[in-house]
Amino acid sequence: MTTLRQLLQRFRPAGPPGAAGQAAVPADRVARAEEELRPVFSLLAAADAEAAAIRAEAEAAAAQRRRRAGVAAQRIVAAAHARAQQARAEAFAVARADTAHAMETVMDEAQRTAEALRARAWDRLDIAAPSIVSAALDEVYGAGRGPGTP
Repeated sequence: MTTLRQLLQRFRPAGPPGAAGQAAVPADRVARAEEELRPVFSLLAAADAEAAAIRAEAEAAAAQRRRRAGVAAQRIVAAAHARAQQARAEAFAVARADTAHAMETVMDEAQRTAEALRARAWDRLDIAAPSIVSAALDEVYGAGRGPGTP
C-alpha cells in the first residue's frame, strides 16, 4: 500500500527550474530502487539465514566446550586437592621422622652425659668416701671417738 508521503513524492519537482521538459509525472525512484534491489536482498536473506544457522551451531559447540572444560577443571581441582592432601601427609611424616631423630639424638647425648656424670661421681666417691665415713662416725660417736674406743 502506498503511503501519503510516497504519493506526494511523485509530484515533487523533477529538476531545477529552467527550460520546460516533457510533461509527465516523474518516476518513483525509491520504488524503482527497491525493485532493483529486491533480488539482491532475497539473496542476502538466504545468506542471513545461513549465517544465523552457523552462529547457532557455533554457540551450541561453544556451550558444549564450556561444559567439557568445566568438567575437566573440576577433575583437575579434585586431583590437586588430593595431591595437596597427600603432600601434607608426606610433609607431616617427614617432619615427625625428623623430630623423632632429633629427639633420639638429644636422648643419646643426655644418656652419654649422665654416664659421664655417674663415672665422675664414682671416681670422686672413692676419694671422698673415707672422709665422709669419718665425718659420719664423728657425728655419731663424737669427735675423735670411733667404734670400739673407750
